[in-house]
Amino acid sequence: MILSRPHILALALTLAPAAVPAEEIPRPEPIGKPATKVLRQVTPDGRVIYSDKPVKGARVDETINVDPPPKGNPSGAVSGKPPAPPLGTVPTPVDRVSVIPPPGRTRTVDDAQADVIRAEMLLEDARKRMEAGAEPLPGERIGTATGGSRLSDDYHARQKRLAEEVAVAENVLKKSIAERDALREGR
Repeated sequence: MILSRPHILALALTLAPAAVPAEEIPRPEPIGKPATKVLRQVTPDGRVIYSDKPVKGARVDETINVDPPPKGNPSGAVSGKPPAPPLGTVPTPVDRVSVIPPPGRTRTVDDAQADVIRAEMLLEDARKRMEAGAEPLPGERIGTATGGSRLSDDYHARQKRLAEEVAVAENVLKKSIAERDALREGR
């Protein structure tokens, strides 16, 4: 038997210690008709109660909409919108490796020049990402008592990561230029 969220919450409340008078404990709807919304309610003494019906003396803190249970095989059903990625996701760092020439073929100055151009483009992209990332994202500001705001640790970590990406791109460009110049001198 599959129970909906309101039924589970009501069951948990009935199994909880008897700190709440029996008439205040919400009773679940019959199994045949699941609730479509759940109320998060706070009692005057600070307890939080989840129920599909208002509880006497409690104020409604939040209303949670509940999707109806899936029809058929529950494991194959997907409801609601897909979850958004969390803030501050970290991209996987990728080290660019110069193309290794096939055996028997030496690396040419043109190949090295193409690597320099590619490294310059990567550096430009990293600098643009750093410029675009200077503005705080939602959730990266922390309010203070004076009404102003300060930046969170997530913001500073993101700025550090963007600066590191620029530094890596600069190093790749320096290595590419050194390799190209060494090939030019070896002609």
